[in-house]
Amino acid sequence: MRICLVYKELTPFAGNGFGTYVTQMSRALVSEGHEVHVLTKAHAAEQQAKALLSNVRVHAVDERETDLRGAFPHEALRHAWSAYRSVLELHTRHPFDVIEFPDTEGEGYFAMRARRTLGHFRTAVLAVRLHDSSHDRLWLNRIAALDMDAAQREHMEDSAIREADLVLAPSAAALERARIRLGMKDTGLVLPPPFQPPPRSATAPTAGDSPPRVLYFGSLEYRKGVHLLVEAMQSLFDRGLSAEVHLVGEDTRTGPCGRSMRDWLEQRIAPAWRSRFHFGPGRADSELGPTLTGATVCCIPSRWEGFSNVCLEAMAAGALVVGSDAGGIAELIEHGHSGLLFRADDSAHLAAMLGQALSSSTLRATARQAAPSRIASHCAPSSFVRRFEATVADAMPSRHPGPIGAAPRATPGTSRHVSILVPYYNMGSYLPETLRSIRAQTFTDYEIIIVDDGSTDPDSIAVLDALDAADVRILRKPNGGLSSARNVGLRAARGRYILPLDPDDLIHPTFLEKAVAVMESTPGLAYVSSLVSYFVDSPDAPVGGWIPWGTERDALLAENVASTCTALMERRRVEEVGGYDEWLTAYEDWDVFCSLAERGLTGSIIPEPLFHYRLRPDSMTRSMRVNDRYALMAYLCQKHPTLPIHPERALRMHLGRAHRQEASIRMANAAPAPLLTQVADRVNSTLKRFESVHTLVRRTAQRLLNDPDDSRPLRHQLLSRLRVRRPPRAS
Repeated sequence: MRICLVYKELTPFAGNGFGTYVTQMSRALVSEGHEVHVLTKAHAAEQQAKALLSNVRVHAVDERETDLRGAFPHEALRHAWSAYRSVLELHTRHPFDVIEFPDTEGEGYFAMRARRTLGHFRTAVLAVRLHDSSHDRLWLNRIAALDMDAAQREHMEDSAIREADLVLAPSAAALERARIRLGMKDTGLVLPPPFQPPPRSATAPTAGDSPPRVLYFGSLEYRKGVHLLVEAMQSLFDRGLSAEVHLVGEDTRTGPCGRSMRDWLEQRIAPAWRSRFHFGPGRADSELGPTLTGATVCCIPSRWEGFSNVCLEAMAAGALVVGSDAGGIAELIEHGHSGLLFRADDSAHLAAMLGQALSSSTLRATARQAAPSRIASHCAPSSFVRRFEATVADAMPSRHPGPIGAAPRATPGTSRHVSILVPYYNMGSYLPETLRSIRAQTFTDYEIIIVDDGSTDPDSIAVLDALDAADVRILRKPNGGLSSARNVGLRAARGRYILPLDPDDLIHPTFLEKAVAVMESTPGLAYVSSLVSYFVDSPDAPVGGWIPWGTERDALLAENVASTCTALMERRRVEEVGGYDEWLTAYEDWDVFCSLAERGLTGSIIPEPLFHYRLRPDSMTRSMRVNDRYALMAYLCQKHPTLPIHPERALRMHLGRAHRQEASIRMANAAPAPLLTQVADRVNSTLKRFESVHTLVRRTAQRLLNDPDDSRPLRHQLLSRLRVRRPPRAS
């Protein structure tokens, strides 16, 4: 098979667990005769990576923002877009049988969307491997703060998992957790990662004579249960045990209310025992072996963990591991034989297991033999490859739907397939270009309904009066606002689908063809839209963009993540929710998306910028007052109380959004003070310079008057003196 692993981390150049997995998996697959490509971030040592991964083709993601500049509010979203564009280009040159992405940060988000909406990657099985989700990290670390960027990362990860052809999990616990949380069907497989341990002689731990040493290796995070280890060891010290604890890992802000975890841990250590706890800086996973030297026990007290690379490597090195029974660690350790398990979140039981591990040399000797054997059998590369091959073979026949083609045309005499609704108010200067973009569509089964909402501008009225086309119907009404105009168009529409399009915006020639095709190939969709590019004068010169999420019910009350107003919608669905709310002076499209979502309907986003939004300084969105915005959002919250599936999550997003706005306001208010200070300093510097020059001129003139031997004109004499004696130039 030809396999592509899309991971931005690659050991030893970046990352730890993920990068190690990519290296080990690549080598295992190549050793069994498969062609392996790795698409990763551009690392400084890229050529060295290619040398270390012999027979593996390493490619760098093209991170240049050649399109949709400014559309990516955070790095994870931008990288996922770049990874999608790069793997799509690679796939055209090397058609892959399997393309695998990690769940973390949603690297496969756009690729999955492109598969479902554009038919890309039809010949490949798109797989997502469960590693470490943002949702679990926040939950287990008890971090409640949730801004829109973090929420979008969660959305990307969850969407990629749901839309994958195949979900691979390192443990049964990880797969079951994802199934329950995301409501997944039976599309997953438990496949522990391949692991080829280094020679035992190089890494076998050797405990010192005294005192015994307990090693914790990993970041200092609340979810890692480091506090449980600190509590357990102090209880053993209170009982007379003599030992040392070494905590090797970087500090994090996962203490109470986002404070330093290390500070919180140190505060919890009694003064009598502080000398027995030693904190060391974080190290790469590759340094675990040498760090184990001299350790009596390696402790992994995680509150929950889908899989633990530290446990894997420590056991492979022959260390006695005391680990939590929550998650995948319990599937690695055979209690009492290859290690010890304690009840998760139970520091008293952890203390009992640590006491047993530290006091029993027999148990340590048993683990020294049994633990490496357990890892060798559980994570054998050859076994991994055979199961991977069988899984992909099973997935291929049922995972390759036919290509998404052009949408069918209506037969002669039937109603139009799409009704394009164009609300119009004094937009004569823009309408002709919008009509040209409609008439350039590759899908031609449409009608255009222009609703004149009481225009008052003579030129705009004249533009309408001059229109005489078979594909355009013009409806006139007194001014009633945007919602009113759209409802008039909705009632007059004859198409199965409607597409609201403002008279200053444009659509790509393939918008209708692709959107209708997605609608008719995906039963149950309420709407289809696309990515958005912003322009001022020409859509060929975009100045920014936006990435809609589609239907995300918890986020939809905090922000309109669904789409712009320009979305292809099934007409009857919009009619069933009552059309557009005429009480709203804006956000009427947002309201419709909320109503559709409340009924359990979803939307789909085509990952191409097919909608071009014109930025105008006098647009409704830009001229809206802050008070109006808050009043409208409050109205939406009141109208759609059952919209969020998890109300607390929606509220946390609201708080996160408000916090970010508050921080922006503080920054904006603070900006003038430093700027004024800089200006004042520059003015003072200039004045001092002028004063210095003035003094120099006065003194030079005085000397010239006292020098009768110089016969040059007075101006020349003065300039000559100034060139020689001018003060240093001010900065």
